[in-house]
Amino acid sequence: MTNADLRQNRLQTNEFSDAASRKASHSAAALAGVENGVFYHDPVMLAECLEGLNIKPNGTYGDCTLGGGGHSYAIANKLDENGTLHAFDRDEEAVAFATKRLAGVKPKFIVHPVRFGELKNEIAPNTLDGILYDLGISSHQVDASDRGFTFVGNNPLDLRMDRREGVSAQEWFKTVDADALAAALRKNADMDRAFKLATRLVEMAAAVAGENRDILPSDVKGVVESVFPDKRREVNGLLARVFQAIRMEVNGELKEIEDSLRAAVDCLKVGGRLVVMSYHSVEDRCVKETAAEFERACICPPHLPVCTCGGNHQRLKKVNRKPIVPTEEEIASNSRARSAKLRVYERV
Repeated sequence: MTNADLRQNRLQTNEFSDAASRKASHSAAALAGVENGVFYHDPVMLAECLEGLNIKPNGTYGDCTLGGGGHSYAIANKLDENGTLHAFDRDEEAVAFATKRLAGVKPKFIVHPVRFGELKNEIAPNTLDGILYDLGISSHQVDASDRGFTFVGNNPLDLRMDRREGVSAQEWFKTVDADALAAALRKNADMDRAFKLATRLVEMAAAVAGENRDILPSDVKGVVESVFPDKRREVNGLLARVFQAIRMEVNGELKEIEDSLRAAVDCLKVGGRLVVMSYHSVEDRCVKETAAEFERACICPPHLPVCTCGGNHQRLKKVNRKPIVPTEEEIASNSRARSAKLRVYERV
């Protein structure tokens, strides 16, 4: 199915009768994750994700990034009482919010309060009709400055997806050296001047430790401004990339994406859909390269002149030749959708 086909399906869906539409639709507040006036999560490309999953009412599906439950809520409302929805999230706040939000849905709703890298230990092979990944962090995590995900405000850096495990950014800075930090900045955020920036960040962390206090966003901002004096107008974008690089390293995100996607291929039934949405080039490249491993029919070493593996190893095929991107209307209403890319694959 092409990008145009998905959008045409969405148009056709909108042509149902008013009565059927009211029965099948969800309120804007419910889909956006608003409860008692508190905003949690605004699902990006919701219609495209649902169409990509090709949902069967009695099917079994997985949402590997539950967050505020925006996508899960919409998936659940397309399933009947014979359907099952598995949802993964290691963020205790997200699990509590989404569990309450989906309490009255028809299908069996199972929450796995673990990282999606644990997929292979939680879901049996060949059991899912579709699985969704909405990578990155939710709007709520960014907006809640006390979580230490944002450079807005001045709460100490944390950056852990699950504050019950792992080391915080504070602890990580105590042990990382300039070489390792520079490598993380390049790998996770494509940063230029990476070694100079890393050296200054390590020096800043040591100075802060000498003052017996936590590292604050203002400390990181001061370093970034000193390394990029010619890019003062771009400082927020640079800070976002620095925080992204550190967050991804603290949480081991790229390896977890790779491991989970490989497990997802095993968990899908033949004909099942793998739908993955990313928000920056590093994540998207990881998704594309990992999926490519399963798109190849031949797995022989490149130097062999003749195929000796049988040429029958393909397990995924692209549903869309190019990634799906948000409409201009969605970007206008939700600026965080601007960089999103959606890739859809089918298990073969």
